[in-house]
Amino acid sequence: MLGFLFIGIPNSFAQESAQKKAELERQIGQLEQEANALDDQLQSVQVEKRSLDSEKKTLDTEIRRRELEIKRLTLVLKKTAAEIEGKTSGISALTQKIERSRRAIAAGLFSLYTYDQHNPLAIILGYAKISEFFSSVESLTRVQATIQATLGDFKNDRELLAKEKAELEEFKEEQQGLHSLQEVERRFLAQKKKEKEELLRLTKGKEALFQQLLTSKKRDLTTLKTQLFYLEKTGVTAENAIKFAELAAKRAGIRPAFLLALLEVETGKQFEDGVISVGTNLGTGNWKRDLYDCYRNIGRRAAAESEKNAFFKITGALNLDPDKMPVSRRPSYGCGGAMGPAQFLPTTWLRFEKKVSELTGHNPPSPWVVEDAFTAAAAFLADAGATAQTASGESRAARTYISGSPSCKRYICNVYANRIAALARDIDRIL
Repeated sequence: MLGFLFIGIPNSFAQESAQKKAELERQIGQLEQEANALDDQLQSVQVEKRSLDSEKKTLDTEIRRRELEIKRLTLVLKKTAAEIEGKTSGISALTQKIERSRRAIAAGLFSLYTYDQHNPLAIILGYAKISEFFSSVESLTRVQATIQATLGDFKNDRELLAKEKAELEEFKEEQQGLHSLQEVERRFLAQKKKEKEELLRLTKGKEALFQQLLTSKKRDLTTLKTQLFYLEKTGVTAENAIKFAELAAKRAGIRPAFLLALLEVETGKQFEDGVISVGTNLGTGNWKRDLYDCYRNIGRRAAAESEKNAFFKITGALNLDPDKMPVSRRPSYGCGGAMGPAQFLPTTWLRFEKKVSELTGHNPPSPWVVEDAFTAAAAFLADAGATAQTASGESRAARTYISGSPSCKRYICNVYANRIAALARDIDRIL
C-alpha cells in the first residue's frame, strides 16, 4: 500500500511539554513585572541629586535587578531547551514520514515499471477473465494517482523539514547567545556587589566623604576599566575606547555612553561565546572555515557567496591578505566571520563603508582599525534610531544591532537591550 500514517509526537508528551512551557512563561512573566518595577525605581533615583543615600539605593536596586535578570535567564533557557526538545522530536517524526514516502514512491514506481515490461497482449491473455484485467488496470490507475499525491506530500514535507531544521538552528543559536549574556550578567552582578562594598569602605557612611569621592571619580579611568572589561580583554584600552567612542558618537549624533555600552556588551557576548579569545585583538577565526564553509554547511549557499565576495572586496581594497585577516570564530551554533571591534559581517560593513569614509576621511576605512570600527557602529546605531538619544530610541537601535529588527521581541533581544541600557547608565555617571 502506498499510503502511510504520519507518526507525530505522542499526545502525552506534547501536552506535558505544553504545560511545562506554559508554567515557565508564567514565571518569566512574573519576573518581568518585577524587573519593570525595579527599572522604574532606577529611573526615579537617577533624577535625584547624587548623594550617599541615593548611591546606595541605586546599587541595591541594580544588584536586585541583576539577580532577577539571571534568574529570568535561567527560566528562559529552560523554556528554550523545551522548545529545542519539541522541535527535535518533530523533526525526527517528519524525517521518518519522508523516508516512508520515499519507500512508498519507490515501490509504486517499481510496480509500474514491472507492468510496463510485459507485452500488452500477454498481459491480457494472462487473466482468466476480462473483468480481472480491467480490475488490474483500475488498480494501476490508483497506483499512479497515489504516487502523484505522495510526490506532492513528499515535496511539501521536504520543504517543511528544511524550515524546521533552520528554526532548530535558530533556537540553538539563541540558547548559546542567552548563555553568553547570562555570564555577562553574572560578571556585572559581581562588579556591582564589589562596587557597593568599596563605596561603604571609602565613605564610612559619611556624606562629605562621598561628595569628595564623587568629584575624584569623574573621568576616573580605573573605574571605567571595570565597566569596559571585555573591550580591554580584546586589546582596546579604556583610553582609546573613550577617545574613539566620543569621536564616533559626536560624528554620528548619538550618546558616547550608549555606544561604549553596546560595544562592551557585544564584545562580552562574543567573548563568552568563545568567539574572541583572551589576549587577542580581533578574533581567532578564518574567513573560509568560520564564515564561508559554515554558511554552506547549513544550506545558506547564497549568503556564503555574498559574505565571501564582500570579504574579498574589503581586504582587496585595503591590500590585505584575506587568509591572514582574523575574524570571529564560529561559536557552538551559527557562524562566525565578524570583523574587528565592532563585529561587523562583511556585507554589513559594505553597507556603511561609504558613510564611515565620509565621517573619518579614511578611504578606504578598515573594520580592523578601532576608529573606523567605532565609527561604523555609531553610524549603524544612528541609522537605527539612536540619534533620538532616548531610552526607546536606543532600545530599538540595540535590537536592530543584534537581530536586524528594531521591534525584535525575542528574549535575547530584550536581555541585550536591557544590559546595554544598564551599562550606559553606569558609564554616563563616569564620563
